[in-house]
Amino acid sequence: MINLISALLTVGDLPDRIEVPGWSMCNSQITAISTFVPDWVSGGNSQQVIEGGMSFTAKQNGKPYLYVRSEALLPELLRGSVYSVDFDFKVSTEAGSSSQPEMLSPPKLLYWQTTEASKIEYTRGFMIWEDAYDTRPDYFVIPELTMTGASPVPIGEFTHYSASFSVPEFDSSPHQTLWVRLTLKQAPQDAVTFSLTNFCIKKKETYLDPPPPFTPFSTRFQIMHPTEPAASEYEQANCPFIDNDLVSWTSLGFFDSPSVKLPDNTKVLFSKSDVVEGLRYEKIEVPETSSLVFNDEAITLTVRSFLVRGKLLIGGPGCRVAGPIRIVFWGSRTDADTLDGFGSKGLAAVGLSSFVDMYGKRYYPTWTRLARKVRAGDDRAYLQRAVNWEVGQEVVLTTTIWDDTGRGTEPQNEVHTIKAISDDRLTIQFEANVKYVHYAGTEYQGEVALLTRTVSMEGEPSADGYGGHSIASNARARFAGVSTRFMGQTNILARYPFHLHMMGKNTGSLISDCVARDTYFRCFTIHGTNDTTVSENVAFNATGSCFYIEDGVEENNVFSHNLAAHVHPIGEAASGGSQSGDVFEENKNAGGLDTGDRRFPVDAAAAAYYISNSYNEFHGNVASGGWAGYSFPSLPYTVGLHAGELVIQPRSRNLKKFTGNTCHSSGSYWSATGCIYVGGELKMVGDVLTYMSGREDRSTREEAGFGFESWEGTPLWMRFENTLVYTSKKGLLHWGNRVEMDGFEMHDVMRSATLFGEAWLNNGLVNGYSGNVEADFENKHHDGFQFYDISVKSIVTNTEFRNYQTRVCASSALPGETRWVQDPTYCDPDPSKAVDGWSVSGHTNIIWSGLYHSDEFKPQQISATRGISYEDVEYQNLVSFKIVNTGASRMFNFIDFDGSATLEGFPTIVGSNLPWWNICSDCRFESQWSVWLCPKQPVGEVEEREVLHVKFTTPEITADNGGIESSGACQKAAENDYADWSNCDVGHMTLWGSDPTRKTPITSNAGVTGLSGTGWFMELDGGSPRVLEIVPEQVPIGSTFRFAVGYPAGTTFTITASHRWKSNSEVTFTAADSLTELMSSKSATQYFFDGNTLYLFPRPPEDIQVSEGKKFERGGAYVYSTVRTWTIRVEASCGVDSKGFCSTKPVNVLPPWDVPCPSGRPAKTTLAPLGEVEVPDTPLPYIAGVPYDDAAQSVTINILTLVSVLVLMLL
Repeated sequence: MINLISALLTVGDLPDRIEVPGWSMCNSQITAISTFVPDWVSGGNSQQVIEGGMSFTAKQNGKPYLYVRSEALLPELLRGSVYSVDFDFKVSTEAGSSSQPEMLSPPKLLYWQTTEASKIEYTRGFMIWEDAYDTRPDYFVIPELTMTGASPVPIGEFTHYSASFSVPEFDSSPHQTLWVRLTLKQAPQDAVTFSLTNFCIKKKETYLDPPPPFTPFSTRFQIMHPTEPAASEYEQANCPFIDNDLVSWTSLGFFDSPSVKLPDNTKVLFSKSDVVEGLRYEKIEVPETSSLVFNDEAITLTVRSFLVRGKLLIGGPGCRVAGPIRIVFWGSRTDADTLDGFGSKGLAAVGLSSFVDMYGKRYYPTWTRLARKVRAGDDRAYLQRAVNWEVGQEVVLTTTIWDDTGRGTEPQNEVHTIKAISDDRLTIQFEANVKYVHYAGTEYQGEVALLTRTVSMEGEPSADGYGGHSIASNARARFAGVSTRFMGQTNILARYPFHLHMMGKNTGSLISDCVARDTYFRCFTIHGTNDTTVSENVAFNATGSCFYIEDGVEENNVFSHNLAAHVHPIGEAASGGSQSGDVFEENKNAGGLDTGDRRFPVDAAAAAYYISNSYNEFHGNVASGGWAGYSFPSLPYTVGLHAGELVIQPRSRNLKKFTGNTCHSSGSYWSATGCIYVGGELKMVGDVLTYMSGREDRSTREEAGFGFESWEGTPLWMRFENTLVYTSKKGLLHWGNRVEMDGFEMHDVMRSATLFGEAWLNNGLVNGYSGNVEADFENKHHDGFQFYDISVKSIVTNTEFRNYQTRVCASSALPGETRWVQDPTYCDPDPSKAVDGWSVSGHTNIIWSGLYHSDEFKPQQISATRGISYEDVEYQNLVSFKIVNTGASRMFNFIDFDGSATLEGFPTIVGSNLPWWNICSDCRFESQWSVWLCPKQPVGEVEEREVLHVKFTTPEITADNGGIESSGACQKAAENDYADWSNCDVGHMTLWGSDPTRKTPITSNAGVTGLSGTGWFMELDGGSPRVLEIVPEQVPIGSTFRFAVGYPAGTTFTITASHRWKSNSEVTFTAADSLTELMSSKSATQYFFDGNTLYLFPRPPEDIQVSEGKKFERGGAYVYSTVRTWTIRVEASCGVDSKGFCSTKPVNVLPPWDVPCPSGRPAKTTLAPLGEVEVPDTPLPYIAGVPYDDAAQSVTINILTLVSVLVLMLL
């Protein structure tokens, strides 16, 4: 056996097995032993501690076996590992017992997986029980193993038993319980005592084998790697410490002086020999004309304040130093200013003459991704990229679960020391075993980052968060290969680990391949500085936002290939019960970290990357943890030192470049945030800096100078390209007006995106569940995409959805035991569904859904799809529609522009459950989704259908947005998320024709959405409205929309239309001579009244539709803009009742419909390509008035087979 103790081993020479310092669990760690005893007499059980172990006494009445288990949770078994188990065992009865037991065979060993000792237990392997339990699977990782020892088992004396076993590949849980199975030849009638002592389980050996290559789950996300360093970065040339004109530190007579100021016009060399043991400098100052140069030796310099007005040189671009060189800052919290305006306890490079170079040894890459999953108990990690890291250095394994907050689940980032590295530099071994699972599968892989550098700046551990800091102010600074720890000063402005401050247009400063670890305030701050590169840096365990763009004026900076992990808000994290989130104000008197105070309000929503101005570039970065991973707050003005500078509006600036970035394990503090979060507002309210964490519009435009309004300038879309998100509640949440996400993958997210404004998702993959069994979200369902309920434009194209099935579990009749039927992610037993003693329940993971809770907010035509595909998705899970008495539910709709989302195979309009959407016989009702499906382009010479939205308001009973519901004029019938708003109903709208059931309620909140190519007939409960205003918000050019409403005979009308903002725009309608004339002309400025019914064709003039009703079009799908400026006003001359209606009730006659329905449905032309999807049998034609019922048993068929069948049908 060979120990991995050397720095490098040749992979080909690695033995099949190696001795490793594995874990062991012996007597001192086992605190209790319990039993599972089928049919043993209740109340006859007892256990007690004996020397070296435990004993258990029980009476039995029929079953010849029992199980003894360790109460302690053992480390998980590892693939390819060998384990040994030893213990001494005795079985005995009391003297004079009427029957003596006889052991049939030695004990048998079993190993059970469990999420927690007292909670749900499950497994990936099974073992069959005996007798009454012979049909019940249980969860043993290994088959039962007969232990080596005396057979038969002697009675009344201790006998030693042992066993060894190896473990095959399996997906394991982080905790297990060891079971020992004891089988008796006969069942004694008296009490039997089982004693177990000297128990010990150890990991003996492990197999070494290279990781198998990953099979890409998808190619939509492409990993971006930094450019490999040039050879010169590993060499030393032109080093500053070899200059001939250097004088030594000691030669200047400083010796043990606590405060040192270098002489002017002097270049001083500081070497290891100049270090005075135990000396802590109060202050070191380098004047403008002088330089302090560090030799490349092992040097530790301890100083409170380090002020550089001249040059500080530790290596350089062609001179990476090995050192190690440590600068340690000391001192407790103080208000003293010893750094020329930048406080104390830190390094300050100040002024145009100041220049700092720190260049530690070049390590590449600074972080990489795992090549195989690391399991709890493993002692090594396999890497995707070869590294030049070194034995003794520290690395961090990032978490791959969703919650990194530490509120409910312990954070699972782990720091380990490298013990050995393989010769190919793709395998690293740790000195200690890994505690948690770190997932790496075909979908995504956790990261490993190097935390050690050869040049370091350090503070001291501080309970109040008063560490060291560094700042380069109006100076030039290049930090490369530098690590920091315990740096930053909580809640103090400008006191950060790395800080490029007020440099304006940068002339060469950079921060590259550095580390900010265990920070007390931020990590890498760019403040008042442009054109800077921040690349290949690592940040871990940060307080407050980490990569930080401070005032909103900073632009043209490049952030590339950085990693930030485990980022913490300061004080209570932002949340809130609504979209508006929380509001926080700055506290200029905030104390240290231990007080819980917060100086800057945005730190309530601390992000891995805080981006106050989007006009910067982000390439190949990773954000792990934080309130958000990437946060883009809206700033109406610049803040901080740039407050009052009316130069730009940061919120109007577009995202310059965002590509190849990863975000995970973030966004769990609040349900309305995302891993990538475009929201929140930071601004001055009076003289107080205030942050609102929730919904806030932002209009990104090309012209973004101060004074531009949100509608001025060329509109631009914030564009996110080549993006990976995993283990987060929401992938992207964008409150802004325009966004595109093109090329993305999302895995293990509760919802892919929540989008506002004009939004496009394209070329994506949304994977409901990966192979990462640790990545569950509080047992909640996963949504693919949720359509919003009003005034947005959402288009999803060329996107694949995978692994959206109903998750089902079953609970046994035995207390505390659960058997999983499909997947161990959720269980809520329902006794009413009991089957053979097992109750079955579950939750649905769905792809398309909507918002249904409000009557005030009613969807227009705002949602569209095209080019959708599915794999491992159940048909019933494609659409989730909730039937409630709200306008949002009744008006739910989206357009599937090629029939791929609905699997209809032709362009399809989806509408809610109401027959209102059933405009012709070619529509069908899909009972599995409770929605109507209508062809967008009917067969024959029939106009293409569009979704219309029209506002109808009357002074008496209805109002436009925000009026009735929010004012309390109509109230919820119940207080819950999906309340019944039926008491808001004031009438109904019915489709013209012979079927009066094809209708939808009209409520006191204005707005009706429906289909074109038909007519709408309004009936109000109060009668005929004396004044009716109609706003045809979405009536596209070429769409037929006829409207009718009943009035009493003899009524006369004055009907006008006008533009809200344009003077002299009013048009007066004229009366047509006949209904035939009106129908044939389709005039938008005529009406006809036949004595019972008023007829109109409400729509805006074409010039207004062209200018204001433009399409938002992407990927072959479109959404129309709403035209809210054209209002048609109908004033009726009639007697008026006390409620403002005509005093005579109308004789309401449903107008006939004279256009025949198409003969049949369109031919299927497209289908989702790939995968198995639960689809219903071929639907029967819909018979008017009777919803289509596809209650026939669904079948699972391959999509390719379905295509073949359809081709044969067409032939």
